[in-house]
Amino acid sequence: MLSVIIPAMNEAGTIRPVLSDYVRALRASGAPFEIVVVNDVAADNTAEVLEGLAGEFPEVHAFNRRGKSGYGTAVSTGIDLAKGEFVVISSADACNSSENILDYYRALEEGNDAVFGSRFMRGGSVTGYPAFKLWINRFSNWMLMLLFGFRFNDYTDGFKGYRRTLLDQFKPLFAHKFNITIELSLKAVLLTDRIKQVPTQWSGRNWGQSKMSILRVLRYYVSSLLFVLGLKVVGDEYRRAARQKAVIDPVHPRAPSR
Repeated sequence: MLSVIIPAMNEAGTIRPVLSDYVRALRASGAPFEIVVVNDVAADNTAEVLEGLAGEFPEVHAFNRRGKSGYGTAVSTGIDLAKGEFVVISSADACNSSENILDYYRALEEGNDAVFGSRFMRGGSVTGYPAFKLWINRFSNWMLMLLFGFRFNDYTDGFKGYRRTLLDQFKPLFAHKFNITIELSLKAVLLTDRIKQVPTQWSGRNWGQSKMSILRVLRYYVSSLLFVLGLKVVGDEYRRAARQKAVIDPVHPRAPSR
């Protein structure tokens, strides 16, 4: 089964058309799926919109969070709630396409552990991306490629797909903001060679304002980069620890002695 995780906050204007598009495309594909929406209750009526959609789209499982916001923790919560063997992390603001979600699903079915979309490879596209943010994006990804020697070129995009067994090796996740995109991407590259990069089409928001402050996000990116660089230094030890399955036995009360 495919689980599509959508973190949301103040997305009342886009969440209905996004979910309608995803459900339509996934139903038509015949793939078993669920869509997990983690909504951080904030200033608008996203919660009420999701309540109205509950009967219309039974494949959509929506959860409201109060008192703990943050894109990264919403993604982590969605991962914990998802039931699918394949997991795709998407967005609530109509930037990503349902066709690309199906591309990810097919790539995971082929046996890949992860699928990285790229807006900057042949067949990919970017529409409506602010010029300064685009420059920061390309510089950040170039630095990641230089530091890690990796072949992928769009680590910072959160729109990616993972096999559940790989996601379980990532835990615990420490990033609580948009830097979760860096943490997930780089942990995947450290842990598996079975990653496929596919072209994706990204279009800018057509409703509302972005919640990302570029300088704040860049600060979080740097912190995640340093963290994962540390994992790369310990290399094989990190891989062994991530893949090892602990045996946990319950402790039962000892029978009273006579």
